[in-house]
Order: sequence, then structure tokens, then C-alpha cells
Amino acid sequence: MTFIYQPSRLGFLDGFRFLLAFWVFIAHYYTYIGGTKYLPLPAFLLESFNKPVYAVNGFMVITGFLMTYNYVTRKQQEPYDQPLTHQKFWLRRFFRLYPVYLLAITVAFVLYVPIAKLNELNLIYFTGNNLSQFGAVRSVTQPSITDYLLHVLMLHGLFPQYYTGVLGVTWSLSLEAQYYLVFPIVFQKLLSSTVRRKNRLVFTLLAFLVISLIVPKLFDSFSKVMGLPIFTLPSILLYAMPLFLIGMIAAGVKVRQISVFYLTVAVALILPFQSKTTMFLILMLLTFAFLDEIRFAIPAFIYNALDWIRTILSGKPASFGADISYSFYLVHTLIIGFAIQLVIHAAPTLSKWQIAILGFLLSALLAALVSYLLFRLVEKPFIAVGRKKVARLRAKMEVFA
Repeated sequence: MTFIYQPSRLGFLDGFRFLLAFWVFIAHYYTYIGGTKYLPLPAFLLESFNKPVYAVNGFMVITGFLMTYNYVTRKQQEPYDQPLTHQKFWLRRFFRLYPVYLLAITVAFVLYVPIAKLNELNLIYFTGNNLSQFGAVRSVTQPSITDYLLHVLMLHGLFPQYYTGVLGVTWSLSLEAQYYLVFPIVFQKLLSSTVRRKNRLVFTLLAFLVISLIVPKLFDSFSKVMGLPIFTLPSILLYAMPLFLIGMIAAGVKVRQISVFYLTVAVALILPFQSKTTMFLILMLLTFAFLDEIRFAIPAFIYNALDWIRTILSGKPASFGADISYSFYLVHTLIIGFAIQLVIHAAPTLSKWQIAILGFLLSALLAALVSYLLFRLVEKPFIAVGRKKVARLRAKMEVFA
């Protein structure tokens, strides 16, 4: 019988998810007030908090981990090799993610121009012009209906001219949709119980690592030849699959589905090709996930300190943060511009730095409030619908068993 660890020992992922979502918020807020043009930061901060893609890398590892962990814990009720198991997985993910996603991109599409103009006004207020910290002019042109429809279908991540069009942060949702589509097949081929399949892991890791290094260069060359913009974010699964695989393998080790050898190989192969910040994030995630396993290999004071942090990340505030983290991630860029303008008009005599601080606090508060409402009014009801759909499929599976 497969041994399953108690989910409470993975509660730290709640706090971790919200911290990653808040990291993305901080980075975007910094960009919206001008970034380095308004407030230069030390190099180590510019290489971390100013690059929200690293936080998304953390989300990829967590996604791979949780999908695999949950898949294994349901093994008795939902055998891996049953097509209905795959359908239930896709149904859960659809009703968990898509309804609030569709609402967010629709609002972003309808209000794109006024929101973009607010962001432009804020940039001019803080820096004197409408150039971002990266030297680009902020677009205030309404996206096309093609752009919107590709977002609706979650295919926008496959097209460099559309992947950040309607709502920038959703490039990662297109990426996740690609991953969810192939997850049941990847899991069955690599992490099911037979030794022969497990032995494919090392080859698969090597193959996806090589692909993730080569394909971006090929796509960039093709885009330049065709006169298309290049992908500056890894919105195609082939770019990011190694990160999902690390999460999957870590979960496989956690539930004793596979040997720790494979996780060691994955870390040794993949981490050297990641940024220092991504490496740190992955190592911290793995440290907390396997803290009890390594307890006697580290000094007691280090274990106690890490366990204290893990406890905080597993508490009720962290659980609340995890509940709102998805909507918070989706809607925060729709709110920042409005919040800053509200502060500017409410307190025009304040200095810019005071406006920036109050705008930050108001943006975070409004984003959290809207996210909570979305969680209660949209996410939870549709999660319940998804459970009912899955229950019907489970009943159907039992009938044919």
C-alpha cells in the first residue's frame, strides 16, 4: 500500500502561493509607477522582485507538485489508467480556474482602454513621460476581437503577438492549460508504478531540458524572419516543462511513489539552467516539503527555525491568502491604476513618494477585497459545480466497474 503523508505537513504551500502572488503584485506596482525611472533599486532586488516571472516559475513547480500529489491520493477511487479519471481531472481544473478567468479577461477586454489610460497617466505623473522602465510606450489601443477570442480559448500563449494582449498576467494561465491537457498522460507514462516507466524519467528530464533550451531560440529566429514579436515570457509548455516536472517528481518522492534518486537527478539537471532566484525558490520549496525527512541531517536550531516558518506559512492567514491568491493574481493589474488615481485626486498635496505608498496600500486592499468577493461568489460556487460533475462521473465509473 502506498504511504501518503498527512496534507497538514504541506500546508506551507498555502502561504507560499500567496507570497508568490503578492510578489507578482509588488513587481507590477513597481513597474506601473515607473520602476527604475522613478525609484532605482539595488541590483539584487532588480534581479528578483522586479521580475515576476520568477514567482510564476515557483507557481509552476507548486502546480506540478499538487497535481501529482492529489492524483496519487485519489488512486484507489480513480485508477490512473481509466479514461474517466482523466476526464475528472480536466473537469476539476476547468471549474476551478476557468469561470473567474473568463470574467477577468472579459472585464479587461471591455475596460482595456480606460484602464490603460489610467496607467499611462500614473506613469506620466511619476516619471514625466509614458515610457515604461523598459523603454516601451504603454499601449492604449483596444485589443482585437481575435486577441480576446484566443484568450477565451486559452490559446493566446501560443502566439507572440497575443500572449500578453488583453490581460498580461494570463500568459501563465495559457501555459497552465497546456500543462493540464497533457498531465494525465505524462503522469501515466512516467510516474505510475511500473519500474520500466520510472526508468523513463531520466531520459524524459534530459529530453525536456534540451527542448526547453533549444526551442526558444528556434521560435525567436522564426519570429524574426516572419516579422513577429518574440516571446519574452515562457508561455509555451515546451519552454517550461522542466519546472513542472520537478514539482511532479518531488510529489512522487513525497508519497513514496518513486525514489529520491530521481529528484536528485532532476535538481542536478534542471537547476543549473535557472536563474539564481528561481533556484532559491525551488530549493526552499523542496526544503519545506521534505523538512521532516531531513530533520536529523541538519542542526536542531536550523530545523526549528524552518519549522517555525513552515508553521506560519500553514496558518489561518496563509489559508485565507491561498483562497484569494488566484483571483488576486488575475485582477490586481486591473485595480492598480484606479487606486493610484484615487489617491492622487483625494490627496493632491502629498508628495510623490507618499502617493506611491498610499497607492500601494490601497491597491493591495482593493485587490484583496475584490479577490475575496470573487472567491466567495464565483470560485467556490463553480468548484462545487465541478465536484457534482465529478461525482456523477465517479458513479458512472462504479456502474461500469
